[in-house]
Amino acid sequence: MSNQKTKVVGIDLGTTFSAIAHVNEMGKPEIIANKESERITPSVILFDSPEEITVGSVARQNAVAEPNKIVEFVKREMGKGLDEYSREFFGKQYSAETLSAMILKKLKNDAEERLGISIKDAVITVPAYFNDRQREATKNAGRIAGFNVLQILNEPTTAALSFGINELGRNQNVFVFDLGGGTFDVTVMKIEEKSIQMIATNGDHMLGGKDWDDKIIKYVASVFEEKYGKNPTDDPQVYQDIQTKAIQAKHNLTNKSETKIVCSYEGNFETISLTREKFEELTQNLVARCRSLTELVMETDAKMTWNDIGTVLLVGGSTRMPMIKKMLQELSGKILSEEVNPDEAVALGAAIQATLIDAKEKGEKPIIVDRTGKSIGPMEVGNITSHTLGITATVEGKLRVCPVIPKFTKVPCEIIDDTFQTSSDNQSSLQTDVMEGESSIPDECTKLGEVVISDLPPGLPKGTIVVVTFKFDESSILHVSAEVAGKKESAKIEAEGILTEEQVNAEAQYMQKVNVG
Repeated sequence: MSNQKTKVVGIDLGTTFSAIAHVNEMGKPEIIANKESERITPSVILFDSPEEITVGSVARQNAVAEPNKIVEFVKREMGKGLDEYSREFFGKQYSAETLSAMILKKLKNDAEERLGISIKDAVITVPAYFNDRQREATKNAGRIAGFNVLQILNEPTTAALSFGINELGRNQNVFVFDLGGGTFDVTVMKIEEKSIQMIATNGDHMLGGKDWDDKIIKYVASVFEEKYGKNPTDDPQVYQDIQTKAIQAKHNLTNKSETKIVCSYEGNFETISLTREKFEELTQNLVARCRSLTELVMETDAKMTWNDIGTVLLVGGSTRMPMIKKMLQELSGKILSEEVNPDEAVALGAAIQATLIDAKEKGEKPIIVDRTGKSIGPMEVGNITSHTLGITATVEGKLRVCPVIPKFTKVPCEIIDDTFQTSSDNQSSLQTDVMEGESSIPDECTKLGEVVISDLPPGLPKGTIVVVTFKFDESSILHVSAEVAGKKESAKIEAEGILTEEQVNAEAQYMQKVNVG
């Protein structure tokens, strides 16, 4: 590599495909192709040996032959602890963070080779509906891969940014419909002269193109089993083969009214026809879930009508399905925008944000141009919290979740809570559960972890006030501090479901030793 200064990048870490982008010397955002000359990289990992990891198209091509060496759809597992999700290869347990780091490492390695320059700083995107734990896990993955993570940013925000740099002269509300391979977000953004702000968001991180694929797989298996009395998906290799063909069938039905899938299992062959009409019938409940969340974010969260929306922006490869476009057109009455590439808009917007952050930190003017070549100056990109943050407390004899930071609060933000009190004389520590969710019932919320305030000053009487500050940073990641009797310190968050600092450092060292390509 050359001795040039390092490059900042934006990364779309996707469920099925990932992409990396930068702003070139002319100020134009552009995708950085991988070493296979592909603009997007399949988020598929193949474990060849303890020292050799393959990510991307080659891994996906080997999925049928070696299904037990393959990891896919890891994004859906982010934020889960090793006790909830892990994969073992060659005697080592791999967390969702480390597996995601391998995808990020592939993007980093290929981009550095193509650009001939070191890459360190990155903005990495997540679904807007990801919670604090999932965001922290994504940041950990970036660190393990060797990145300095400038910001964890919402995918709809970066998509709107990619679109919005060409629309800054027009004040409008943009509805971002983001249906990717494994996650779904609907978000309302406001584009003004020098800012892009999130107004409302909702979503489902367990809904995406994979669910449409699974419907086809289940249909093929049922037709085959009805005729031959055997379920072909019982064999991992056959399952992978049907999955590959199901994805291709889904793509075919975007432009064709009918496609065929050949299924072979234990000496039996069957050619199964699938019409677009049948496909839409099989997946109507998935479309209904998309429609329901779309209506919810418009009517309840944003409190808008479609007359308030200037543009409906489609993001994510799954928005290419005719059934999705039809549903949105009928619901909104709008012509759907095709001004951004659904597969690339998120990464391109992340690259713009990375450049804005880098320029601000250096006190320089960002070099970014719109499609006409006009220079874009500094601008504000604003996000909001997607969930309410609360703490557990006993209210009238029952354990309840008490809201601290309401949903849709603009980030970064800082809220001071002075309701904590010591419950006994000479108490040495305080502890409370931190929850995310819209319910007051703990079991209906997500526990992020425990906040432990240790080393309280000695001799405190019962009822002493402990002032606790909850802060969401620019990445919507939580930080907590406490002050009592004039002493202020950071409170320890014993998070559930993510790697500890020591584990992150250990995995980062491991990642330096393996060859990811």
